[in-house]
Amino acid sequence: MTVNLLIAKPATGKTEYCIQKIRELHTSSRLAEAWVLLPDRLQAAAFRKRLAFAGGALRTRVGTFGDLYRHILEGAGADVPVASTPLIHTILQDAVAELDQGGNLIHYASLRSLPGFFTALRDAFAELKRSLIYPEQFLKITENDAPARQELARLYDLYQERLRKLGWADPEGLSWLAVAALERQPELAAPIRLLVVDGFDSFTGAQRRALQLLACQAGE
Repeated sequence: MTVNLLIAKPATGKTEYCIQKIRELHTSSRLAEAWVLLPDRLQAAAFRKRLAFAGGALRTRVGTFGDLYRHILEGAGADVPVASTPLIHTILQDAVAELDQGGNLIHYASLRSLPGFFTALRDAFAELKRSLIYPEQFLKITENDAPARQELARLYDLYQERLRKLGWADPEGLSWLAVAALERQPELAAPIRLLVVDGFDSFTGAQRRALQLLACQAGE
């Protein structure tokens, strides 16, 4: 598909241009499927309101990358439940306890009881996932690194392994599964005739990879 990149200052008409493209698509093909991706739900709601006012809401899905990932996985027949924050916290606690019981928790042993420790771990793992860095890759990258980074890599591996065994994914893990589904079944993107990505000034590694795969298969 043709990719059009619009770079301009705020309030210079980028969103209006996108809305016009959606209307043009539905003028030529009323039932064509269009997707609009925004950084968050607040911006998605604002875009949806403008689109509805312009008369282009029919067959247009407006949401976040997370919504698109779930749609792709549903199409692949691989809808995976997303772990809640309390469940993620419990899995992190179990991973830390397992590493500690094996005598391999040294750097983080004194930190595990501090407020915010597990939140910091969760944020670190989320950033790794958004960058499409898998546990096995991180283990290899850190094998000759500082002990603290090696421990972090082992905790990351244990955390992900526990998620897999439970059959759950965390929010960032949905991007992994969706990217893998698109790589196996590129035809999943074929029904999307127009993909609009608005309001972003940067993308994570997972988002970039998903967009690359979608651009190769989607209609416009």
